[in-house]
Amino acid sequence: MRISTTQMTNAGVREMLLRQAELQYTQLQLATQKRVLTPSDDPVAATSISFLQTEISQLEQFNVNGDAAKASNELEESVLTGTTDILFRIRSLMVNMGNGTYGKEEIGSIAVEINERLGQLFGLANTQNSNGDYLFAGSKVKSQPFVRDANNNVIYNGDQNQRVIRVSSGVITPVSDPGFDVFMNIKNGNGKFVTGSNAANTGTGLMNTGSYQAPPAFLAEPYTITFGVNASGVKTYTVTGDTSGSTIIAATPWQEGDAISFNGITTSISGQPEAGDTFSITPSSAEDLFSTIQSVIDAAEAFVDTPAARAHFANVINSAQETLDQQMENIDVVRGKIGSRLNAIESENNSNLSLLVTSKSALSDVQDLDVVEASTRFSQQLVILEAAQASFVRVQGLNLFNFL
Repeated sequence: MRISTTQMTNAGVREMLLRQAELQYTQLQLATQKRVLTPSDDPVAATSISFLQTEISQLEQFNVNGDAAKASNELEESVLTGTTDILFRIRSLMVNMGNGTYGKEEIGSIAVEINERLGQLFGLANTQNSNGDYLFAGSKVKSQPFVRDANNNVIYNGDQNQRVIRVSSGVITPVSDPGFDVFMNIKNGNGKFVTGSNAANTGTGLMNTGSYQAPPAFLAEPYTITFGVNASGVKTYTVTGDTSGSTIIAATPWQEGDAISFNGITTSISGQPEAGDTFSITPSSAEDLFSTIQSVIDAAEAFVDTPAARAHFANVINSAQETLDQQMENIDVVRGKIGSRLNAIESENNSNLSLLVTSKSALSDVQDLDVVEASTRFSQQLVILEAAQASFVRVQGLNLFNFL
């Protein structure tokens, strides 16, 4: 069979192009440090690479989320620590205010500081993060959560939603707490009932904040304790239900410090209440932190230095202290939850980092190039290409016209 010059030329060109393509592919592998450049190179490996890249991207995003959640919770923890410090100071001032020895001027001075501290609390409750989002606004992060109305009452403008973020495939963690749960929705008094005295009382009776031992269903209505004097001149007390109008305890002789117990409620009254004086026991209801502190300021500003007024003032302060203790305990509970969240976030971040190292190692095994092997192959392919080029030149010279 005769082979034409054209056929030899075409065959030589094809061989050189093939060798050049192989060389260029190896060059590209060396430049990218990747063994698999297209799915057709290794379909099985390409599938594994795609899966591992997706997994790595997801794990990296989880860690970004974890860092954001950690920063937000640490900010909230810092704010609540500052809040607790202020509340401890306010409680100390309340104790001083109710010690029974300060006059109107001293009580007024204490009220000024409490008012300043209240302003600090208001500022902390409206804390913003580095993005300008309000920390305690729930999901309404661009709206100031706490504002004052025309009567100087603090109103919550946020919602009760808790913002969350995913920090791993199976864990979603909160990044903050709504201000309603932190500052607003706390039971007053001892958590079951709140005690109080009538401002019109003429005696010096001081009511204990009391305790509650019965199921909640028994505290079905508010109660009033009324003092009187029986025919023998002995001081008595009567307990009646405000809603039902029924007599819970009929007129019973009273001595200072006697326990007054009924329907699971136990309290006592010290001092010297007068006939006609009344004291109240009301089922606990939600009371915000700002209102509790404001009630102390209002009582201080209205303080009158008479024995009966001092007794009423002391009752107001005692009740406010009991409520403040509930509110401080609530903040401690929230701080405990934040601590648990931070521990969970750290644990998940560590787990994600471990998985990330494993996934990247697996990806490297499947995708990365053996540089030594590729360099050796590149040298061989270069030699082969040069040989093909030299052969092509020599073959092109095999022509009879060269001998004529």
